[in-house]
Amino acid sequence: MAYSVEDLKNIQDDKIAEDEYAKSKEGIYIPRRVTDSFRVIPIVGTVSRDTLRAIHRINSFGSLFYFSAVTLGKHKLQRNPDITKNLHYQMCKSVEKDGVQDVIEIPRDHFKSTIYSECFPMWRALPFTTQDELVFRKIGYGDEFIQWMYRAHRQNYRWLLISEIISNAIKLGVKVSNHYVNNQMFRWVFKEIIPDASCTWTANSLHHKRTPDASGHGEGTYDFMGVGAALQSRHYDGIIQDDLIGKKAMNSETVLADTIEYHKLLVGAMDADHTSGNRDNDELIVGNRWAYNDLNSYIRQNEDYFNFTTHSALGGCCKLHPYGTPIFPEAFDIRKLERWKKRLGTYLFSCQFLNVPINPAEVKFSKKDLRYFEFGYDQSGSVTDKKRRVTIKHHVHEGDVMLDVLPRTLRRFMILDPNHSGNEGRCRHAITVTGVMDDPRRIYLLDVWAKSVGTDSLISTMLHMAYAWKLEEIWMETIAAQKYLKYHLDYVLKVGLSAVFSGEENYTEKIAWCKKLVIKELKTPKTKNAKQMRIDGLGPIIERNELWVNTHGQQEFMEELESYPNGQLRDVLDTLGYGPQVWGFEVADKDIEESVLVRKAKWERETRPN
Repeated sequence: MAYSVEDLKNIQDDKIAEDEYAKSKEGIYIPRRVTDSFRVIPIVGTVSRDTLRAIHRINSFGSLFYFSAVTLGKHKLQRNPDITKNLHYQMCKSVEKDGVQDVIEIPRDHFKSTIYSECFPMWRALPFTTQDELVFRKIGYGDEFIQWMYRAHRQNYRWLLISEIISNAIKLGVKVSNHYVNNQMFRWVFKEIIPDASCTWTANSLHHKRTPDASGHGEGTYDFMGVGAALQSRHYDGIIQDDLIGKKAMNSETVLADTIEYHKLLVGAMDADHTSGNRDNDELIVGNRWAYNDLNSYIRQNEDYFNFTTHSALGGCCKLHPYGTPIFPEAFDIRKLERWKKRLGTYLFSCQFLNVPINPAEVKFSKKDLRYFEFGYDQSGSVTDKKRRVTIKHHVHEGDVMLDVLPRTLRRFMILDPNHSGNEGRCRHAITVTGVMDDPRRIYLLDVWAKSVGTDSLISTMLHMAYAWKLEEIWMETIAAQKYLKYHLDYVLKVGLSAVFSGEENYTEKIAWCKKLVIKELKTPKTKNAKQMRIDGLGPIIERNELWVNTHGQQEFMEELESYPNGQLRDVLDTLGYGPQVWGFEVADKDIEESVLVRKAKWERETRPN
């Protein structure tokens, strides 16, 4: 599978690459330029059985993805040849390196255990022999790559695989065992390690054939344990911790603390590399998030030598995955993810599928402080009258019944926050339309839109919304690279409106209306925390129950509100953060500080043990 240098730069985390290159200068780790240099040999035409076996063997050594998908027959892995869109190829590349100390955060049911706890340890335990070395040299690979092959594949490797409970660990063992016993491709390509009657082969310890000098090891090629099992007199080359935290740990602070303590003690089960006192054993922690205070949080705060690879089912996690584009659409398209979110709820979905747990102590806004409305029709007109006026119907709160409001009587504003690149990518464009009543003060969130799309789609959406709400001006950010959009929009308003509304009803009226639109630039401070300060400024407004939200079709806003400031996205909130500037009233810093303190105190009261 061919790939470009730029693709690899995107796939690999920059910090990991920098660290590894630095270590390679000390002669301890083999750098990425070597470990990434393998190219899969294609099978073309009819070849002999011996040649076919040799090709499968070479490709299996050189590529974890090939070994997983072809040799082990993992047919459900993505097969997209575009590696920037192939999640499972990217997952394999993240650990296809010399020296693994990684925490892998992948959503539920995205085959993380398949790749990291089943295929990866088997790949590292393959028997790379002197005969294999001769074959690699014959096809052009040099000393550095051969050194990498001997590091990557060791027939006598000893793995410890741990799960929250022993039964889950044994399930991993059953999957590994099945390849040795029933996978004909694997048994054919690597027949010299297939166990015989002399090999220990039990539910919790699998010993494939080893070289004579390793016959005395008591540990298996793969040993399987649950959290809490005794570690004395055990010595392993590598440890994989697969879903150490689960529902059991999250329901008990004691169990959670014991699990974190057990993780810390695992270092004592490592068989140190006596050729280098500075080199760590392979250690891989695999799972999805369960809470803001789980094992992964502990590692982030206390063991900063671990590298983190984090993916979100809905994208927005890295350069390769734009927000709103599922990373494994074959199994989880956008509709299925939305259904699962409704079933799990925002918190569990955020943990298990987005890998962004929310700390309740830090969430600054409460849904309880919002007020709600929905659109209806003025009942004074005829039921069949197509021109019946749309009205805002307030939901009753604590017995308070409010009169309907006509949106056309409100001061209406559109605020646009373009993403920084102007193209499809990690950030979304965001548009909000608000209506302001001054006495009593109410801000109605009339319309919300947020997507990662191209410039033309953004402008078309914006103009259609402007016409629908009969707006006369659009407020927008024009800092840095976002200035391009204002120039483009000015051009469209002058000469390009025909293309936007071509073939639509009221074509002439829409063009005439949009030609009158005025683009206004927002004042955008350049201080480091300007965005956070804008959003925090919504706190007093929300707590005074002045923000009214439509009960239908404003999911983008609700998701950001519930997860702020921990969530990945703040695009919609940022547009509203500019609100006080365009609505004509400002929020004092003192109000913001008091709002945060009130929220914190409230949370502490609600969560204090009885």
